[in-house]
Amino acid sequence: MKRRSRWAAALAACIVLGLAGCGSSTAQSSEPVEGLDELGEVQVVAREDGSGTRAAFAQLVDFEGSTAKQSDQTRADAQIAEDTEKVVEAVEGDTAAIGYVSRGALSSESGVKALTINGTSVEAKSYPLRRSFYLAYCGGQNDLEEDFLTYIRSAGQEIVGKSYTQVAKTNTFLSNQAEGTITIVGSTSVAPLMRELAEAYEQINTHANIAITETDSTDGLTQAMSGQCDLGMSSRDLKDYEQELLDYQVIAQDEIAVIVNAENPLQDIALDTLRQIYTGEINVWNELNP
Repeated sequence: MKRRSRWAAALAACIVLGLAGCGSSTAQSSEPVEGLDELGEVQVVAREDGSGTRAAFAQLVDFEGSTAKQSDQTRADAQIAEDTEKVVEAVEGDTAAIGYVSRGALSSESGVKALTINGTSVEAKSYPLRRSFYLAYCGGQNDLEEDFLTYIRSAGQEIVGKSYTQVAKTNTFLSNQAEGTITIVGSTSVAPLMRELAEAYEQINTHANIAITETDSTDGLTQAMSGQCDLGMSSRDLKDYEQELLDYQVIAQDEIAVIVNAENPLQDIALDTLRQIYTGEINVWNELNP
């Protein structure tokens, strides 16, 4: 009986070890991506401090700063691009580059492509890198500002829905035909959508003039708080003190697309791998292969 018990225990142990070995083999059984080894070192492209897209990306990918003085843990050797277009240009010009931009900045004519994240495409509702676009203002609104914001949250949602995710139903809009100028400052990611909305609104209300200046989200919110502009554009969530000092509205939902050069053979990337690339734990493209 004792000999049989020992034999059974040994057999059970072998089965457990065998299953563990099978699990390990399965985890590493994905086929390597041909051509990654030819790309060499990863060339990371990031946005500047103050960018709402950078702040949202670091938050969603989970590499925010560990101290109050550190906005995030982006690797020190990252190439810094001052706006969305420069990110696209940098990735277009370097087969080893990787960057991130608003989904609205994607174009089939550009030399970049968007990666799927954990197998999920940027068009899917379950895509993990999603953030809000905000318009923020300090104090009450005049008739023109109120009219414009009402347009954005009603008829303007049809324009939003062309490249972004709507946050309200498209409804009929009747302008109050208020006169004046609205100054809008901030996010380079929000600006293209805002220009489309402003142009459409000015056709409805010919008495209005809307001036848009691209800087970054932090500057837009700061200028709105100080009264230097009427509306601040932000592509990141407002911080606690900004929420206390400003009123704000969500005007659209946007996905942050992770882009590589069109000649890069990679099609999909894991969220944790993305974090390791941007924090400097992964430095060579071939490290992504099993």
